[in-house]
Amino acid sequence: MERPVPTNYAMSHLGHEVCHRWTAYVSAKVDGKIISLGPWPHWGPGLQAPVAFHYSLPTEASTMGGSVWQDNFDGTYTQLRDFYYVPATGYSYLDLYLMGLISAAEVPDFFMLNNLVAVGKDANGHRIFKADRTKVTIQDVIAVEGPRLPDVDHSQREFNTGIVVVVEHGRSPSPELIERANGIRYQWIDYWETTTGHRASMTVNHVERLQTSEITVITRQSAVDILPVQPW
Repeated sequence: MERPVPTNYAMSHLGHEVCHRWTAYVSAKVDGKIISLGPWPHWGPGLQAPVAFHYSLPTEASTMGGSVWQDNFDGTYTQLRDFYYVPATGYSYLDLYLMGLISAAEVPDFFMLNNLVAVGKDANGHRIFKADRTKVTIQDVIAVEGPRLPDVDHSQREFNTGIVVVVEHGRSPSPELIERANGIRYQWIDYWETTTGHRASMTVNHVERLQTSEITVITRQSAVDILPVQPW
């Protein structure tokens, strides 16, 4: 499905920043050693982080970082997709687990590539690297962080976002500006439900106008409740 171009960059940022409520802050314990999955607060490029429910492309890496790697079974790995803001991408299985939207049993084993050394490109222009591979399981993450609480059967599934449009004092927002905000509003609802596999829903409530001494604010109802969740 081709996504609307004018809102794609906005979806990249919204999807990424909202997910920082949960990720990417965890480590894993492999063979008795705690390993990093990337430089805080993003997944490292060596992390195998394919998207569970893609948004823009058939193959996507998590909007929180990481890559989609192809094992060439000769000590090299082809980077099929990296973490980049455009086009907008969805969430990896690890992301969705940390968000409380899938169970630990639904997270496939993954891996971390370290000591990446570029050795060339394939026929499609994808970069090829030599690297040291470390297998990681969700149980390795749980060994460090403990189980996700609340668990998948008790986690929050309904969310609300406040969208604020700010204009100079004494001016009113143009119809075009409101139209753009509404375009982001509608696409954000679609993005969230698509990339969470319809396991969570998003609302963006009706417009209200507030006047302050300095700015005019167009805000969605319940702006103080923007994504009322607690990070895990």
